[in-house]
Amino acid sequence: MIVALLGIVVSFFAYLIAFPNPGQRRFDIYLALFALHIVMAVAYWLYHFEAAMDAFTYYRDPYNYYQKNPLADGTYFVVFVVQTIKRTLGGSFLDHFLFFQCFGMIAFALMIRSFTEIADSLSMRVPLLLYAILFVPGLHFWSVAIGKDGPIFMAVALACWASIRLQKRYVWLGVAMLIMAVIRPHVAAITMLASMVGFVMANDVPRIVRVMMIPMAGVGLIVTLVVSGSQLGLDFSSAGSVSEFIEYQQGMAEELGSGRDITSLPFPLKVATLLFRPLFFDASGMMGLVASAENVVFLFIFGSLAYYWRTLLLLVRRVYYIIFCVVFSSTLIVGLSLINYNLGLGQRQKMMVMPAVLMMYASVYLYRRYLTAVPAAQRQADAQAQLEGQAALDRAPAGAAYGQPSQA
Repeated sequence: MIVALLGIVVSFFAYLIAFPNPGQRRFDIYLALFALHIVMAVAYWLYHFEAAMDAFTYYRDPYNYYQKNPLADGTYFVVFVVQTIKRTLGGSFLDHFLFFQCFGMIAFALMIRSFTEIADSLSMRVPLLLYAILFVPGLHFWSVAIGKDGPIFMAVALACWASIRLQKRYVWLGVAMLIMAVIRPHVAAITMLASMVGFVMANDVPRIVRVMMIPMAGVGLIVTLVVSGSQLGLDFSSAGSVSEFIEYQQGMAEELGSGRDITSLPFPLKVATLLFRPLFFDASGMMGLVASAENVVFLFIFGSLAYYWRTLLLLVRRVYYIIFCVVFSSTLIVGLSLINYNLGLGQRQKMMVMPAVLMMYASVYLYRRYLTAVPAAQRQADAQAQLEGQAALDRAPAGAAYGQPSQA
C-alpha cells in the first residue's frame, strides 16, 4: 500500500510542476487528467491478466534479471528498480502499477507547463483545445504500466520542456538523457542529435553558445550511439550492421505470426501505419475502436502541421525548441517505422514521439492565434524591440520568432 500511496502523492505534487503560477492554476483540468490516468492504470492492470505482457517479467523476475548488471540493458534496469522497491517496501502487482503511473502523470504536468510557457510568451492563455488533446486515452494507457514506457514518456516530455529555455535548463536535459540512456539509449542518442542540430540552425542561440555546445553535443552523440549500439547489438558506423538489424526486426513478424503485411509495405505507408493505424477499417474489438478514434485525433494534429507548414517552417528557422522537437520526432518516427512489425507495438511505441509533436502543434496553433489577435503594427513594434535587444528572451521561451510578423 505504501508503494501505491507514494505514486499517488507524487502525481498530486506534479500539479505544482504543471501550474507553478497560482494565478494560472486549473485544478479542474489536472484532476480530470489524473482521474483518467488512474482509471487507465487499473484497466491496464486488469488487461495483463488477459494477455501475458512485460509487466509480469518486471514484477516477478522469472529469469532472475535482478542479479545482472542493471546498466547492461534497459530491461535489467527496470527489473532492478522494481525488485529493489518490492524488496524494500513490498507492494502488490496493482500497487506497483499505481506507483509507475506517476511517471506518466509527471509527463502530462510537464506538457501543461510547456503549453503555458509558450502561451505566456505570446501574452495569451492556454485554450481548452490544447488541454483537451491531453485526454487522448492512449497517452494515458501506454504510460501507466510497470515498465519502460512511463519513464521514457516522462523523459521525452522533460527534454522538450528543457529545450524551451535550454540556457537555464541544461541540467534537466541531462537528467532526461540519463533516464533515456539507462532504459532506451537510442532515444538518448536521438535527443542528443536534436540538440546538436538545434545549436547549428536556431537563430535564437548566441554565437558563443553555439561554438561551445556543438562540439560537446557531437561527443555526446558519439557516446550515446556507442552505448545504444552495444545494447541493441549493432554498429551504427556500419550500414550493413544497421541493415541486418532492421531485417531481423522485420523478421519477427513471420516468427510471431503478426504484421507481415506491415513489413512489406513501402516506407511512406510504414510511417502512416505507425502513426494512424488501426483506423476503423482494420480495428477489432473495443480497444481497436478506441485506438482508431485517437488515431483520428493524431491524423488531425499531423494534418494541421502539414497544412500550416509555412508557419512551422518560420518557427523552425528561428526557434531552438521547435528545431529540437522537429528533429527528435521525425528521426524517431523514421526509426520506429523501419522496425515496426505489429500494430499494437507501433501504437505503444509511437507515444514516445507525442510530447514533441504536441509541443509543435501547440506552438503553431498559438502563434497563428497570435497573428490573428494582435494588430500587424503591434507585431512590427515587438519585432523592432527585439532587434534592438529590448526583448527579454528569458521571459519569452519562443525567443525572437514569436514577435516576427509572418506571411504564413
